[in-house]
Amino acid sequence: MDRSQVIVHMYTSIDGKIDGPHSSLVSGNYYSDELFELSNADANGRETIQMYAAQGNLDLSQFAGKDIEYEDWIPNIQSDTWAISFDRKGKCAWERNYFEYNGHKMHAVEIVTQQASKEYLAFLRSMNIPYIVSGKTEYDLLDVLIKLKKYFKIEQLAVCGGAVINGAFLRAHLVDEISLVVAPHVNGNSQKKSIFDTFGEYMDDTFKFNTIKELADGGIHITYKKESANSYEKGNYFGTEL
Repeated sequence: MDRSQVIVHMYTSIDGKIDGPHSSLVSGNYYSDELFELSNADANGRETIQMYAAQGNLDLSQFAGKDIEYEDWIPNIQSDTWAISFDRKGKCAWERNYFEYNGHKMHAVEIVTQQASKEYLAFLRSMNIPYIVSGKTEYDLLDVLIKLKKYFKIEQLAVCGGAVINGAFLRAHLVDEISLVVAPHVNGNSQKKSIFDTFGEYMDDTFKFNTIKELADGGIHITYKKESANSYEKGNYFGTEL
């Protein structure tokens, strides 16, 4: 395969909620550890990255007037792990060029479109953060996956939320596997999002049961592999969220 395979890896309640007070120490820690068994790269949407990894205040004034071409910028960087940020308009205020998670320093990689300002691209270069420019206003997700494998040797990409980015890959029919760590709790909050947000669109991808493992706290880890799917087509799979 000439692209990174996509594994949606999520920690949920029994009723499929990805946010809320259902976290369990045992299953939560297992989820974090398992991420690095599945992949050396963790992909998240902008809101998740801003929440956990890029919480600074973005000041681009020093980069005013920078004339940078809208093309990929891939400096010679070596890293064991990567934090892939889908940040269409260039809003993530990185204060360092990595996300420290579960004992790993995951080097940041930004996926932007031409909606990101040239000043933001200059900011990323100043932080030594590689970036891929994919499309004028919308991502070409297949092209991104091809480039992630080509540039960073990412064989398997763990897509870890939120619901919009998970749903985007599902709507594009690019999810190859689903890995769910289920905490032994029911959330019950109808306002909390579930694993995939497809903006009401019905999906017809079929996944086949692969493995199941019981965890010490009563949670489970269950995996599925794609059995059938429709073909990939370019489109706006993120709505206006990212």
